[in-house]
Amino acid sequence: MNVGYAQATTLPPMEVIVLPANKDLVKKKAQKGRLRVAAYCRVSTDDEEQLTSYEAQIGYYTDKIQGNPEWQLVEVFADEGTSGVMTKKRDEFNRMIEMCREGKIDRILTKSISRFARNLVDSIKYIRELKSLGVSVYFEKENIDTGQMTSEMMIALYSVFAQAESESHSNNVKLGKRFGYKLGRVPMMYNNLLGYRKGIDSQPEIVPEEAEIIKLIFKKFLDGYSYSGIAKYLKEQGIKTKKGKDDWSPSVINNILTNEKYKGDVLVQKTYVVDLFTKKSARNTGELPMYYIKNHHIPIIEPAVFDMVQVEIARRNSLQATSDKSISHKSKFSSKYALTGIVVCGDCGGKYRRTTWSRNGNKRVVWRCISRLDYGTKYCTKSPTIEEEKIHNAVVSAMNTMLDNTDKIKSLIKGSIAEILQAPDSDRQIIDLTESIRQKNNEIVEIIKVGVENRDDRATISEKCKVKHDEVSKLQEMLNSATARQQMENSQTGHLREIYDTISQIPGKFTEYNDEIARQMVNKVKILSDEKAEITLFNTVKLVVNL
Repeated sequence: MNVGYAQATTLPPMEVIVLPANKDLVKKKAQKGRLRVAAYCRVSTDDEEQLTSYEAQIGYYTDKIQGNPEWQLVEVFADEGTSGVMTKKRDEFNRMIEMCREGKIDRILTKSISRFARNLVDSIKYIRELKSLGVSVYFEKENIDTGQMTSEMMIALYSVFAQAESESHSNNVKLGKRFGYKLGRVPMMYNNLLGYRKGIDSQPEIVPEEAEIIKLIFKKFLDGYSYSGIAKYLKEQGIKTKKGKDDWSPSVINNILTNEKYKGDVLVQKTYVVDLFTKKSARNTGELPMYYIKNHHIPIIEPAVFDMVQVEIARRNSLQATSDKSISHKSKFSSKYALTGIVVCGDCGGKYRRTTWSRNGNKRVVWRCISRLDYGTKYCTKSPTIEEEKIHNAVVSAMNTMLDNTDKIKSLIKGSIAEILQAPDSDRQIIDLTESIRQKNNEIVEIIKVGVENRDDRATISEKCKVKHDEVSKLQEMLNSATARQQMENSQTGHLREIYDTISQIPGKFTEYNDEIARQMVNKVKILSDEKAEITLFNTVKLVVNL
């Protein structure tokens, strides 16, 4: 949004502003003779009108200063094509300030405060510093001279206006990017993306040798390796990272295993800029919408395999300490057995532990309640010891029972998805609320602009702004709620569709237990008695089966 002043087609009523005499300036002129005057120009785009273009501003100020016999031209400082948000990125501006500190400039001319700095903190900081150095700044558009003692409040208000303009511009850029996200246009950071490079058509192109590394990492994880184990294995094999380093960290392995780009999808806006001026970013945990683009490019990992890995990651992360007597109270992860951590006691709720009994040279694998093992019948009175084969058979029975009712389950899933989609249109609400907030912010900017032009005092302007700020806060709360509801709806429908697709792809009934299949389908095995167990599939379907 452009909140700059429009070119007037008719002259407003004449207004005479009396500028009080500046004795300090007169004294300075008497001592030094001609004032050493500089000008500062800045344009942030290449398509501004000729009158405010980069070259025109330089010519204008050169003629203006040289045309005044009481002024001596020091230099016209000009930054082209850079942002006014952060002054540290403007080389010419910073060079001008340094010359002022060296006592080489007495006065600075500039078009407007928004050209000088679009950050309130920077505006006041530099104006005060220059004032302490005896350097005055004259802003032509606002007709403000910092040599006047009464002008600081005006500068502060106009700086707020300029800052609002910068924030508005930033918001417009963000909206443009988000519109691009909705069309599937997303950035790809190839420098940190192992397995892909930018293709001739600007689309992601698979790098064969790097893709093999990615496939190896996914395979090792499903084979039971931990993040650290995979990192160690890659180092031992002499495999390099994307940056050409030997050391692989567990965090890098985790990032690869959870990066949806490897299944051909892209999730955008995982992070966001918290502060426009410091550029500090944070992980997006629901503050802003995210955009998930499916089938964006050719995958390296089959989507089904990628999803299997995510389920396994979630399973490992959800594991709790199997025993209260554990010193660290951390779970002992074992991807060797899919049921570890998900077999629980129906009596006390504690976890079951897999153990091997050896008697007379015969080995028997059983599962036992940890609470009963640690504390006896005081805390768990009825938990039975169950042979592993019985649990495996129960899992197979539950999965086959679900398959016997595939049509019914699919119908229920479709109905649930339809019910979610018939809920109030969160997308429409988010768009409407975002637009309302934008309009309210524009009204705040207009209040400041009009207040400054009418010479209203700061308290009057602040009170008017407070009313609008309160309205914005209420709208923001509504927007946050609508965004959270949208994310929940997307999560629910996505989970249901995943179940539907997985069920559809199962070729037939299961004849034996398989750890890999169990990891995909089984979430919990609750031992009700020595004869019954409740098995939860896909975090949705609960079935009671015989042991």
